[in-house]
Amino acid sequence: MADQRAFGNPDRSPAEVGAQVRDKAQEAGAQVRDRAQEAGAQVRDRAQEAGAQVRDKAQEAGAQVRDRAQEAGTQVRDKAQEMVHQGEETASDYYQQGRQQMEAVENTLEDGIRAKPLQSVLIAAGIGMLLGLVLKK
Repeated sequence: MADQRAFGNPDRSPAEVGAQVRDKAQEAGAQVRDRAQEAGAQVRDRAQEAGAQVRDKAQEAGAQVRDRAQEAGTQVRDKAQEMVHQGEETASDYYQQGRQQMEAVENTLEDGIRAKPLQSVLIAAGIGMLLGLVLKK
């Protein structure tokens, strides 16, 4: 009787009380299941959002790395082209200086030959004989 009074109606049988308890337990279980499904859905949605944010940040970081690498490559290429251009200019300058020096030596030699033609012919003949003797051996 005390059990029956605990559920509010002393006229009900234990089977009715058991059925009511079972129904309430099933209802509570369904509510718990529904809440768990809602919580699971919320967790899934938040995980998907977090995954999307991570993916977006990774893509952004990758794009930044790619852009910086391209920028660095462009700077290296530009610097290399500048160095090649400077090398070309330096080589051209050295070539011109060498050419001018050869012209100066040629002019000096020519002036010396004109000033002393006989001595120049004898020196040339002597050099020719020495070369001939050296090359015969």
